[in-house]
Amino acid sequence: MNKKKPEPAAPAATIKVLVYCPSDLILAGILKAVETDPDIEIAAVEKATIDSFMQALRQVKPGVILFASIEALPNMREVCKAIRDISKDPIKTQMLIMGNIPSHEEIVGLINVGARGYFDLNDQSAQLPEAIRVIAKGEIWLPRDKMSSIMDRIIAVVGRDMKEKTLDQLTPTEFQVLKLIGQGRSNDEIASTLFISKNTVRSHIKSIYAKLDTHSRLQLALYAINSALF
Repeated sequence: MNKKKPEPAAPAATIKVLVYCPSDLILAGILKAVETDPDIEIAAVEKATIDSFMQALRQVKPGVILFASIEALPNMREVCKAIRDISKDPIKTQMLIMGNIPSHEEIVGLINVGARGYFDLNDQSAQLPEAIRVIAKGEIWLPRDKMSSIMDRIIAVVGRDMKEKTLDQLTPTEFQVLKLIGQGRSNDEIASTLFISKNTVRSHIKSIYAKLDTHSRLQLALYAINSALF
């Protein structure tokens, strides 16, 4: 009896990257760090203004943005919010800020408005492809030597900002969805646990976002943790 040959695994999807970097020296390092990685495609490079960068974002629709800037931008929160508004589903763009690491409070603020983390320009360039993959999955990338203290600060800030928000706004099913998000469950796992469809899970999550005035799954997870839901 002939055994059926296993089908070959589907090739990993290429991660399309848009780079914003006014510095030629830093840009050269970025390109060199990812040039040999077959899973990463530099779709466009923008070196001019924030306005031209936003236009490139609309045209390229990348999976990941590398936003590299040595000098802190006073309007960085507004930039993150604008990127979040432009890159909504089904094209979900994740943003990695590259530069010198600012204060914990500033990192927390930028993550809360849509950034997915920081890559320290003093870190090894060989780590950049890994950071891009992590960001592409919607996860957080932070300097490894600062991860613990930054996450502690994020949890504290989220808890403080949400003190006045109440779980009483949520339906029983939404409460269960929030609890499962806090446990790190995926949408598929939530659907299976609650015996509902994935589309229904997504609808509940959107409703929770609106009721708790949140904008990311990370905020919901931290809120669940801070509220001791499990």
